[in-house]
Amino acid sequence: MRQLVRFIFITLFCAIVASGSSYARVDAAKYGVALVADSAASARLVKTKLDSTVSHHPQVAQTNKVVAIQPLRVMNNQTIDFYLMVFMVIMLGVIRYANPRYFQHLWKAFMNPSMTSRQLKDQLDVASFQGLVMNIFFGISAGAYVYYVVRLFMPQASRAVAPSVLLLVLIGGMLAVYLVKYLVMKFSGWAFRLEGITDNYIFNVFLINKIMAVLLIPFSLLLAFGGPELAGPALIVSFLLVAVLLINRYTRSWQVFGSFFQYSRFHFFTYLCASELLPLALLMKLLVRGLNI
Repeated sequence: MRQLVRFIFITLFCAIVASGSSYARVDAAKYGVALVADSAASARLVKTKLDSTVSHHPQVAQTNKVVAIQPLRVMNNQTIDFYLMVFMVIMLGVIRYANPRYFQHLWKAFMNPSMTSRQLKDQLDVASFQGLVMNIFFGISAGAYVYYVVRLFMPQASRAVAPSVLLLVLIGGMLAVYLVKYLVMKFSGWAFRLEGITDNYIFNVFLINKIMAVLLIPFSLLLAFGGPELAGPALIVSFLLVAVLLINRYTRSWQVFGSFFQYSRFHFFTYLCASELLPLALLMKLLVRGLNI
């Protein structure tokens, strides 16, 4: 019993002493310690110290300021160019897949301009469907090439017309020029009873056109997507190539019409101006007028 009373007494005494010491205040200044009771002032002090530390950091404390300005990039929508190139390549591949030997005969006939290549001509005439499709392909390839040349030389004027419209006009113009040429030559051969001569002439003209259509594809690709450093040389080389092919075509034409114009080369020159240069000049005039140049 005495031990229980003693335990209770000691417990109460400890509780009274503890409650009294909790209200005791310590004089911090007496011990040389400065306390800041204001939480806002304490936060400002912490922020000041942090800013001072960051500002003196070696990766931040720099006298030279580097400002990176990204130049403005103008979007050049080339969706039409991409799909046009894809369509031309697929179209050429389909023709090649449908008749693998057609291009072999076409190249042999091109490399053998003499009249002894009658067998090659007959083999190409048999593949009439491939020949028709290749003639259409020439109109597309030549029209696309002229479109990129016009866009390169006259960028401001070419933007006056929608690209798709200008491209369709040039392709349609090429097809129309050679369709009219074909019909006129066929009619002339029938009217003057020169079917053999006119047929050989038409064969040579469209033979060179088909070769030109294939060779112009890489140049059209460079003119469409290449920069100025590629477009300039590609344009010069393509002009030389087209000039060589046209000279070859006129040489073949002289071989065909040699006996017909043997007494007057002036008539042959007149024929070239009327059937070769005049349609192309008319197409260019319509193009210039349409672009309001």
